[in-house]
This record gives sequence, C-alpha cells and structure tokens, in this order.
Amino acid sequence: MEQLTRRGLFAATAAAAGAWPRGDRSTLPGPGGRFEPSMEHLPEKTPLFATGFLEHDPPPPYAHCPSLAQLADGRMACCWYAGSREGGKDVAIWWAESPADGVAAGKSVWSEPVAVVDRRTASRDLDRFVAKVGNSVIFTDASGRPWIVFVSIAVGGWSGSSLNACCSNDGGRSWEPACRLVLSPFFNVSELVRSAPMVLDGDRIGIPVYHECLGKFPEMLWLRPEGNRLVATKSRMAGGRSLLQPAVVPLDATRAVALLRNYSKTRRVAIQHTADAGRSWSEPESTPLPNPDASVAAVRLTGGRLLVAFNDSAKDRDNLALAVSEAADGPFDSANAPTKAIGGWKRIAMLESEPGERFAYPYLSRDRGGRVHLAYSWKMRRIRHAIFNEAWIDAQPGEPIAAGGAKGEAAA
Repeated sequence: MEQLTRRGLFAATAAAAGAWPRGDRSTLPGPGGRFEPSMEHLPEKTPLFATGFLEHDPPPPYAHCPSLAQLADGRMACCWYAGSREGGKDVAIWWAESPADGVAAGKSVWSEPVAVVDRRTASRDLDRFVAKVGNSVIFTDASGRPWIVFVSIAVGGWSGSSLNACCSNDGGRSWEPACRLVLSPFFNVSELVRSAPMVLDGDRIGIPVYHECLGKFPEMLWLRPEGNRLVATKSRMAGGRSLLQPAVVPLDATRAVALLRNYSKTRRVAIQHTADAGRSWSEPESTPLPNPDASVAAVRLTGGRLLVAFNDSAKDRDNLALAVSEAADGPFDSANAPTKAIGGWKRIAMLESEPGERFAYPYLSRDRGGRVHLAYSWKMRRIRHAIFNEAWIDAQPGEPIAAGGAKGEAAA
C-alpha cells in the first residue's frame, strides 16, 4: 500500500508538472532574435570623473546592491536596498534620481531617496506573506516606463526567494502594485536578480538571474510587458554548483559575453559567450581576473572593448578596481573560445582600497551620451556613484593582468 501511495504521489506530481504552463515561450529569443544594438558615441575629448554618495537622512546601518538605469527624459535612476542589516524586516527598496547632467562642483548629484517597496507593501500587493525584500534591478521598457524587478522572501534565506515586479506610469513618482513572476510549477523559489538587463528587438527584455537552492548556476529571465504586468519565462545558461550572478554584455546584434562570480576554489571570474542572442551559451571558462566569490559588473565601450568593475583579490572584498579588455574582433564559434575573443585585460584604476572594509556589488551602466555610470556598496553602509567618460578611461595607465595576478598578490 505504501508503495502504491508513493507511486500515486509521484504520478500526480508528474501530471501536475506536465500540465503546468511553462511560461510564455514567446518571450524567449527566436532563431532571428537580436539584441538592440549599442550606440557608438563620439568620444568626449576632456576627461571627466566625478563621484558622490546617495545620502539617506538619517543614514541606515546597511545599504547594498544598487542598480542603475537612464529614464526616458534623460535622468539617471538608482535603486538599492537598505535597513538595519541584510535580511532585516525593516529593509526597503529605495529609489533616487540624478538630473540628465548630474554633476556639480565635481560631484555627482542625487535626489533624496524614497522607499518604493518594503515587506508590508509587497505583502499587500502580492496577497501573500513576505518576511523581507532584497536585491532589485531597474530597466525601462520600449515605451519608456521604468520597472523594478525585486526579490522577496517568505521563509528562510536567499535560497527561498521569489521574483516580483512593479512599474511606474509617471516616471518614478508613483508605482503600480507589484506582481509575482511565476517561473516554477512547485515552490517557485530561489531565483535572484543582480545584474544589468538588456533590450532585445521588439519589446522584450533579458535579465541575467541566478539560482541558489539546488546548486548555484546562472540563468536568463526573459520578459515582455503586458499592461502593468510582465510575461516571463527563463532559460539555463550553465549547470554546476559554483557560478552565479552573470553580468551579460551584448557586443553586437547576436553576440554577447557573460562574466560570472565564482564560488569555487578557482577564484577567477568565469566567462561564457553566446552567438545567437542568448538562446544558447558556451561552457564557462576562467579569465585572468581574480574573484573572491564576489559580484562583478561589465559594460561595452566604443569599439567593442569591455570595462569591468571587480574586487581585485582572490580573498577579500576590501578593494574595487576597473579593468579594460581588448576589443572582441573574432567570431564566436566552437573553434574560437571566448577567452581567445575577449582578452588582453589591463587594470586601469583602483577606486577603493582599505583593509578590513568591504566594497561590493558594483553595477555599470552607460547613458545615451556615452558616459559610464558606476554604483556600488561602499563599506556596506552607503551607496556610492561615479560618472566618467572614455576620455578618462583612455587616460589611465594600463597594467596587464596575468592569470591569477590580483594586485598585491602572487599569481597562482
């Protein structure tokens, strides 16, 4: 009888899984799917570098995981979470804006932060218990509306997370009720956001996400707005138990690379590539960039070079550096690995360095004028923003990065 009961339960579970809608597959890139092409910009001749903090009043004990996006009217927006501690019940997702030319007296300028989502508003909107909220990313859709995709947790830690989304129909002044993104027929948990979204042809958005429950592995979340909700599905980038938080950078209409945080003992940033707009991905390989099990960020520069923000250590997050690659000139195919197409890494700047502190979760974005924006958690207490241009990047002396050669550390 017990065996029959187990068989019946298994059959019922399999039937339920087979009958469950597997997401709207139309959101996946088709054979002719294409990334929205990156704009080539006329370079500014005068180097620019400015930095500033997004200031709370009063300041919270903990601030983490910023993301950036340019709004339809040219303003930059940033969202992050802050509260008493990571996973605290008082944590909220905050929003601030910077003018289109958000630099004054050599500093970046931001509005006073406002709370957009906390566990109480998320519980109300989602009609379910929410114990805490966390990571979020922002993007604008084809009509210019800003969206926030954020993590909520009902029970346990990050491995028990779910994804949700809300949009604004007035440029971020007010927000529509959040909706849950259903991506699994069973627990619908352990999907997290971290890295910058990308735009595909039409009105589709791709967001790199990652799984943390049954191993750690990277995925792509494919979205299409329908009214004030998002139609969603996902696809796997790689398996395994050690690579997560992919930062995906389109190089042209069909090619992109992904740089990944490495949880393994290898302690190097991993890289993957796609030649079909994210439908399939190569097997991950190691780069020379060190990684202390920490998030990285990347963005494409003029001519196809990559700019990467990373912790330049295989052990700690006590610094934050920038590195630039050579341009990716070759095609991506089975005979041309991504490490051959993307290489020649040079360290160009050490933005932060203080033993015993943490500088974490960098996020890179490029505005429509070609300037680069960087946001990161500064000592886990404040969000710091920097704006700079390619003239400043090109003015920095480059230092080649050998395999395993973190600054100040012996090569492995």
